[in-house]
Amino acid sequence: MTLFHYHSTKPSETLNPNKLSCCNLTLGRKLLTEMDTIIGCVTDLLPEKAPLDNPKEVIKSVQTRLKNTNSEEHIRAISDAVQVARNHQKLLKPHINLINQKIVQFLNSQRIVYVRLACQSAGELFRTMRCTDRPLFDNIVTGLMNRTADKNQNIRIDANWALDKMVISIPPLYSITSIANCSQHKNPAIKIAKLRLMHCITVIADPIKILSGTTGLKKARQLILKTCVATIEDPNAEIRFLSKKLMQLLKSTCYESFCSSLVQDISWDELKIAEKLSGN
Repeated sequence: MTLFHYHSTKPSETLNPNKLSCCNLTLGRKLLTEMDTIIGCVTDLLPEKAPLDNPKEVIKSVQTRLKNTNSEEHIRAISDAVQVARNHQKLLKPHINLINQKIVQFLNSQRIVYVRLACQSAGELFRTMRCTDRPLFDNIVTGLMNRTADKNQNIRIDANWALDKMVISIPPLYSITSIANCSQHKNPAIKIAKLRLMHCITVIADPIKILSGTTGLKKARQLILKTCVATIEDPNAEIRFLSKKLMQLLKSTCYESFCSSLVQDISWDELKIAEKLSGN
């Protein structure tokens, strides 16, 4: 069976793993630089400050403020928590779930400033704390994915920036699983964000490792392939393009492993879709 010949890449061609490692690091740095530049052009609600002299006292203040019923106190608490996290991760770790609960609430808020602060805080805490405690981690990712389709441009930028921070900072399987949980969304912007992020994760994690399923990445491979096949006939041209682009990345990495993975990971009906599109 011939699969996915929509590019001219020969089946025998594979990517050099050593080159991939360099590309992965370069891509990660490029993502951070580009997204940090974009967000800086909007309004950075969480500017860098000098390291705190009294982080323990600030953490106590954060706890007190979060218990307050005044939302303005919650804003201050989250901002202070992010500042603590930049230099004192161990001190903040016992309190991170309480902070993440408030971030989830702010992501669901109707006020733009709350949502933007939640997006930027989530991105910073992905980078510094790297907390993947469920269900809060999944709730934050879902909230951010939803906000990639927000009508407010600044919120869309903030949400995508935070998700890029997640992709670079969080282990691939956690990121892929949470992103895949948003599979029920029909909004094109969310589908585009999902495919874009999956492509980035695949490159950063190394396509060869994804295909081989090493280091616990078999489930990630399954979710990636199922997402691609589910969107490869989407009415939206950009979604179809991103889906095929990701499939082509895997195919060109190692054709034999790619075909084997398709047979293992997707249903017969899905496989027929793949075969039908093999000439595109």
